[in-house]
Formats: sequence, C-alpha cells, structure tokens
Amino acid sequence: MRWILYLFLLLPLCAQAKKAEKKAPTRTGPYLGVQPGTKDTAPGKKIRKAGKRRLITWVGFQMVGQGGRVFIQSSDKPVYNLVPGASDEVVLEFSNSRLQSFNDGRRLDTGWFPTAVSWIDASQKRGDIVRVVIKLRELVGYDLRQEGDYLFLDFRPPTKPLEPPKLPGAQRAEPEKQPIY
Repeated sequence: MRWILYLFLLLPLCAQAKKAEKKAPTRTGPYLGVQPGTKDTAPGKKIRKAGKRRLITWVGFQMVGQGGRVFIQSSDKPVYNLVPGASDEVVLEFSNSRLQSFNDGRRLDTGWFPTAVSWIDASQKRGDIVRVVIKLRELVGYDLRQEGDYLFLDFRPPTKPLEPPKLPGAQRAEPEKQPIY
C-alpha cells in the first residue's frame, strides 16, 4: 500500500523533470561578447588590474572574410611570441600575462563555421605565460597585426572542401547491402 502512495507522490515530480529537460536554454537577441571596434567589454565583465602583469581579457573569433579572424584582447599592449607547434597550428605565447578568468581559457569550437579555423584554446602556463593555440583545418596563410590592446590574426580561406566536425560518439550510417540474387 505504501508503494502506491510513493508512486502517486513521485509521478508529478517525474513529469516536472521531463518538462525541464525539454526546455533547453536558447539565446535570443544579439551577441553579447566583445566586438573589436564596436564593443570593447562584455556585459558584466569588469577588467581588473593585475599589477605589472597584463591580463588576457578576451579570446574571440569573428566571421570576417572566408578564412575567419581570431582576436585576442589584453588589458595593455600585448607582448607575444610565435612558437613552434604542429604543422596545422598557430601557437602564440603572451609573456608576463594571466588569463583574467577561468572562462577566458575555454575552448572555442569554430569548426562549424566555413573557415580555416577549427578551434582556439587558451591556457595559463607557469611563469605568467598565456598560450593560445589556433588549430587549422589545413595550413593556410594569415595576416598578423596589432591595434592598441588587440592582436588580430586574419586567415586566408581554405583550399579544400570543408566538412563539418564529427560529433563524438556519432557514427556514419552504412548503407544497407542489398542481397545479390
């Protein structure tokens, strides 16, 4: 008899949980992040001072041209070095720098855009070094320029046909083989 009572009490909770699962949050409205030349700060993000260190305050991507643009915003004029990486990577190290927040180090998966850039990853290293790795679909040329507190990398378009990234765990459906009679 008790189990029936529990069933009646839990049933509405299960239905409520299913409704919550179905409602995925979606963003409506404009992009709220940093847009160089238009909006230099994201809403709710305060740029704090880190003493003599520079802060990497934003690592971003823009659909500019067919190759795409990666930009890095710093609290002061960035000091960087291009360092060797894999053949399909551009690796930048910013000396005397820190990521402003943990969120600034999250990977940007740009592979869904039809550009040369597959993803961008920023990480904090020992010795106040921030490393930004830009993974390319294929080796293409790029223009590197610095404007104020920004560093811009404008990539050329890829030459090979683009394929969307593969989802983890997703397998291609094999066509059914027809029996030969």
